[in-house]
Amino acid sequence: MLQKYLICILLFSFHCQVVSNKPKINQQDSDVFLEWAGLTPNDLLHQNEMDISWKKLLETKERISSYLDQKNYHPNVNTVVYPFSGIDVLNLFSFFPNCQHYILFGLEDPGYPTKYNELSEKEKTIVKSGIRNLSDHLAGRNYFTYRKMKEETKKKELNGAYPVFVAFLKRMGKEIIDTKEVSIEGKGINYKGFTLVLFDSKQNKQETLTYFKIFLIGNEGTPGDGLYEYFSNLGEIGVFTKSAEYLFHGEKRKSFRDLLLKNAKFVVQDESGFPLRFFPEENWKRSIFGRYEKSWNLSGAVIPEEQPELKKLSQETNDQILPFPFGYGFLGTKDNRQSAVLVFQKK
Repeated sequence: MLQKYLICILLFSFHCQVVSNKPKINQQDSDVFLEWAGLTPNDLLHQNEMDISWKKLLETKERISSYLDQKNYHPNVNTVVYPFSGIDVLNLFSFFPNCQHYILFGLEDPGYPTKYNELSEKEKTIVKSGIRNLSDHLAGRNYFTYRKMKEETKKKELNGAYPVFVAFLKRMGKEIIDTKEVSIEGKGINYKGFTLVLFDSKQNKQETLTYFKIFLIGNEGTPGDGLYEYFSNLGEIGVFTKSAEYLFHGEKRKSFRDLLLKNAKFVVQDESGFPLRFFPEENWKRSIFGRYEKSWNLSGAVIPEEQPELKKLSQETNDQILPFPFGYGFLGTKDNRQSAVLVFQKK
């Protein structure tokens, strides 16, 4: 009798899992997702060009995963926040493959809900062109430039980041089972975004990816402004950031920087993220993968802080050159000699 009871419980649990992962997306939307990703033969040009860029991107993803398997790297967090992310889901999932909740924000309009099915064939071609242009852009350097993202996502046909996110996630093998519009209410401002409910069949787990358009002018992250409450309520988090234009250097965005680090337990970044001074050795285990030599003065960006302690840490670690590009080190050298991944784990 007990054995039958246990079998019933197992069957019920399995049924619940199947029901929870049943797509709520209608067939029309599902077909559109495949079209954006270039996974149908309806547009051979789009399919072929997406195949070329995603061959490079998935090779990079595999190199990152293989490299991290050799390291003592265990980001044991359920939620990860990616500030200044653009549409870079590939790196986020490569470095945090086991999270349940992925939260990103950038400067691009959400572009959700989309009116793709109301567009003419010519307009649909512009949407797909934008998606593959951004795909090729990422494949060439492993980061986006704001100029290129703005150029593509501001086109009225593409109308934001949503179609690009969907196309990239589909190319990564994620099943999209639900979508919804979300927002954060601030003081006189509404930060708009969307949430995608995903299912990863390889890991047999459900995930959520949430994207917001958030432009930090420097006074965000104080009680009552909406962002403070939203990010405070996430609990313990991981933080991932790269190619961040040194926006957390200096004191202009101090409040929001402190807000993220308050509950951060695991931080992965390049040298353009948080300065090393926020991770004292007595509180954090500090690791550097690859090699750091200098920061980069980017036109129009925040002037980076001098970090002699970071250079010393790199020299003491004397790690091998990364087998993949990461951050702005690729700018000056056109190879990976000055690419470095900084990993900070709360003790």
